[in-house]
Amino acid sequence: MAITTMDLALAGANSPDNFIKVGATMEAAGVMHSYFYTSGSPGAAIAPTPGLSGAALTTYLGQLPWANPSSGESRLMRLACTSNVVGTLILVDRLWHNSGITVTTTTAQTINSVAFPARDEYGTTDGEDVMIGIEVSTATTNASAVTNTTMSYTNSAGTAGRTATITSWPATAVAGTFVPFQLAAGDEGVRSVQSLTLGTSYGGGTIHLVAYRVLSQVPITSANVGNFVDIISSGAVKLYDNTVPQLLWLPSATTATTIQGQFVVTQG
Repeated sequence: MAITTMDLALAGANSPDNFIKVGATMEAAGVMHSYFYTSGSPGAAIAPTPGLSGAALTTYLGQLPWANPSSGESRLMRLACTSNVVGTLILVDRLWHNSGITVTTTTAQTINSVAFPARDEYGTTDGEDVMIGIEVSTATTNASAVTNTTMSYTNSAGTAGRTATITSWPATAVAGTFVPFQLAAGDEGVRSVQSLTLGTSYGGGTIHLVAYRVLSQVPITSANVGNFVDIISSGAVKLYDNTVPQLLWLPSATTATTIQGQFVVTQG
């Protein structure tokens, strides 16, 4: 059954899942941070190890709690957050991730990603609204910014050989640093990844490619004053079966940041 009225949304609302992530130190203001490896509730994730072609995800230790509906559909009912530092909470569905990237190799590394799960904007594997980021699980040691990181991919329309770029990878990126790729002009998502070229050595550390779809965002405009989005202000975003909810943060400062809040889904 589709959730088509507020009465149905209220009737299907699940109990809130509370989250707290404690004291993450940010790379820099304006550089996104993944709370995947930060202690709290849920607990810290273990760094992925599926190899270069990666793994399509239906669940992963460290995600926000998720259960598929017995029937019908799922939609975001409410996402609330409070933080000790001004910033923006970003809720995403983690679709795919990989491992095995050699951070000192400056030529193209073949990825040839396995098929992403059918959880793009329209619930298909086409990749509409699917983005790719580089996530750090162990800090890199490059002494200065890297400005020539690129990725070869197939876009959501099925066009291969597209090039995405990271115009500036930060120097000595701390664990949790998460930097999205900028897609080629006109592209609306990524269907698959063919290769990654760092261009300049990242020195050391461990990085991963992550495919994700943004579900919602909550701006925190005052420290220790909460904010939220609900089913109306979030656009009643649909959450597909086997969603892997993950928290990202867009910081305003490098200050150690603790976030806490609630994640509520309605199903029916």
